[in-house]
Amino acid sequence: MPTYQIHIESQKMNSSKVSVTLLQALLSVLIEGSKGAIRLRAEGRSAVRGAPPEWIKTATQFIMELQENKLHIESPTLYDSVPDLFQPSDGFPELNSERTSLDYLIDSLTTALSDEKIEPLYDRPLLDVFQGFRHVLNQGADKIHFLNGHDLEITPESIGTFKERLADIPSPCPVTVVGKMDTIRSYDQTFRLITTRSDRVIKGIAKHFAPKEVQALLNQSVLVSGIAHFSTGGKTLRIEAKHIAIAQKDEEESWGDLPFPKFTPPADESEIPTDIQTHDNVVNHQW
Repeated sequence: MPTYQIHIESQKMNSSKVSVTLLQALLSVLIEGSKGAIRLRAEGRSAVRGAPPEWIKTATQFIMELQENKLHIESPTLYDSVPDLFQPSDGFPELNSERTSLDYLIDSLTTALSDEKIEPLYDRPLLDVFQGFRHVLNQGADKIHFLNGHDLEITPESIGTFKERLADIPSPCPVTVVGKMDTIRSYDQTFRLITTRSDRVIKGIAKHFAPKEVQALLNQSVLVSGIAHFSTGGKTLRIEAKHIAIAQKDEEESWGDLPFPKFTPPADESEIPTDIQTHDNVVNHQW
């Protein structure tokens, strides 16, 4: 089982003692951040109302030892955690079964703090979790340093960076797009759409679907209407589908790709309209 070292650096603390509230705050970020990081890869979202799937809770069960301000955390690989889901032909191609949830958390933190133009591996709820590091710093830590070859440090400046990343995320908005329904996974109601014009791969989520209708749509050109959610730079994380139907030829020309999102101030997602207006000629499947 891989072991990770996290150094809690502080000039105010005794090397043999750590504040319980500091440790509690740090573990909260590590656990919730790890859950969100792997869920984001699998579903295109790091959080949703309700309890996370059981496999995510199992994959984030850590064993911890504290030695002189260093946390030694054992984290199981995804395969070791839930071998039934992570066989060679598993249903989660976005995740490497030999990696751990902490690996994915570190990846997400690294992209959030990097000045380079790399793929953002976070969304708004995950950035909110990362801001929980401020509670760790408020409890006396000067720096949180992830060791094991990871050049990753959480400092007071990092909290400001997380806030800046939040401001760079476009608000969710209604979209309509046509593409090939490439795959669909009944386990978590996610599907993969390949847009008609640019072959962009987009993750989608469709709730309460009928299995027979889904099978009929596989490998077909479909029109999807719903709410698009983004990460920094306008990267589409997912579309939460409201309507899905077989696409007509004129619709492929009109809706063959997603429009680039407008960068507007973050909105309360509860205020996003749920009644999405679709093309007049679409025969909608209510999922």
